[in-house]
Amino acid sequence: MRRALCSLAACLVAWCQAGAGEDVVLGTKVGTVDVQLFIPGEARVLRGLLVHAAHYKLSSTDRWAEVCRTLGFGHVALNINLKETNRPVKLRKALDEGLKEFAAKSAHPELVNLPFAGVGHSAGGLVSPTLLKTPERTLTTCVSCGWIADPAKLTPEAAAVPHAFTLGAIPDDFKMLPGIEANFLPARKQGRPWGLVVQWECAHDWGNSAAFFVPWTVAVAEARIPKDWDPLAGPPKLNEMKQEDGWLGDRATVDGNFATVAPWADYQGDKALASWFPNRYVACVWRAMMSKESPVVLELAAADGSAKLAGYNPKADRTVMVNHGLDIVLIAAVKEGFGVKGVAFYDGDRLIGEATQAPWQFTWKNPGRGPHAVFAQWTAPDGKHGVSNPALVVVRSGGPPSARPSSLLGPGARAGYNAAAVSRDHRGGRS
Repeated sequence: MRRALCSLAACLVAWCQAGAGEDVVLGTKVGTVDVQLFIPGEARVLRGLLVHAAHYKLSSTDRWAEVCRTLGFGHVALNINLKETNRPVKLRKALDEGLKEFAAKSAHPELVNLPFAGVGHSAGGLVSPTLLKTPERTLTTCVSCGWIADPAKLTPEAAAVPHAFTLGAIPDDFKMLPGIEANFLPARKQGRPWGLVVQWECAHDWGNSAAFFVPWTVAVAEARIPKDWDPLAGPPKLNEMKQEDGWLGDRATVDGNFATVAPWADYQGDKALASWFPNRYVACVWRAMMSKESPVVLELAAADGSAKLAGYNPKADRTVMVNHGLDIVLIAAVKEGFGVKGVAFYDGDRLIGEATQAPWQFTWKNPGRGPHAVFAQWTAPDGKHGVSNPALVVVRSGGPPSARPSSLLGPGARAGYNAAAVSRDHRGGRS
C-alpha cells in the first residue's frame, strides 16, 4: 500500500494545483433514492468514485473522505427505503442519473466517466449488485456481513472483479457463514481474485473491517486505473487483476497469531482454498486481522494527546484520525505472563520502528497523509513471531476538520449537515 500511495501521490500532482479548493457536497433525489456526492477540494479532476448504498450518511471529514482525498476520488452515498422492491435497479438508476446531474452543475464533467469502488455493511451490501451491472467500470466491491456472492449467478466479467468480504465467526440469524463453502471457495477454485476475513469475536458486526477494506481499495485502485488515462476523455479500460499477480493467505493457518502469506508463485498450499490479496501490504494486514486471541494489543495516540485509539473491543471499529504533522506514539500492550523479547511496528509490509525492551514503545515521526493499517509484530523468547490485530490510522490531508472550507449545494446538501456523521445500518453497524 505504501508504494501505491507514493505512485498515487505522483498522479495527484496533475490534478491538484497549489492550494486546495473548497470541498463540495451535492445532493439530489431520483425517484425514491437520495443521492449525495462529496468532491474533495484538492481534486481538480476526479479519478474514481467510492460508493456506499443504503444507510450511509455522507461526511466530508470521516475516514472515507480522507481515503477519497488520497485517491483523488469523489464519494457517493445512495439511500433508499429497504422495504422497497427492486432496490439494486432503483439504486443504479439513481446513481447514473445523479451523476449526470452533478456533472452538469459542477466543474467535474468527468463524473459520468469514472470507475466505481463499492463498500458497505449488511444492507449496504446492495452496493455489489448496484455496481456490477457494469463490471467494466467496477474496480472492486468490499462487503461486511453481506451474503457472499454466488459466482454461478454472476457474469464472468462480474466474477472477475476483485471482491473482498468480512464475516463474523459467531453464527447469527442471517446464516452467512455457509457462503464460504458454497460461494467463496467455488469462486477461488475458478481463479477469481476474491479475499475473505473472518473476524473471530464478531457476529453481524462491522468490527474492524475498515482496516482491511481501506488498504484493499487503495491497492486495487492503484493496480486497475491506467496511469495515462484522461478522465475527461471517456471511461477507462480498467487493468485486469490476475490472481497470479497477487498474494495468498493460507486459511488453514489462521488458528493462531501468524498465518502464512506468500506471493502466488511461492505459495506452497492449495491455492484454490487460499484467500487472495492484491499485494503484499494487504496480505500482511490480513494476517493481522486473522490473529486469534492475540496476547499483544496495539495502543496508540497522537503525541500531543489530540487523538487516541479507543481501548480494544473485538466488535468495535479500530480507526483513529490524526492531524497531519503530529508524531504518533505506538505501544504494544503485552498480556501479563506472556513473554516477549522484541516488538516491531508495521504499516502493512513497511517497518515503522522497533522496541527492544519494555514498555515496548516507539514514536512514529510525522507519518504521511492518508490511511495506514498499523500493527505490532512480536518475537517470543523461542524466536516465534506473532502479530496484534491492526488499527487503521488516518492522517488528515489538511488541518483539523473545523479549519477546512466546504460548500454545500443542492437539495441534498441541507443546512445543519453533520460533517462528522458515521453510517449505521438497520442493525447498528458502521461502514
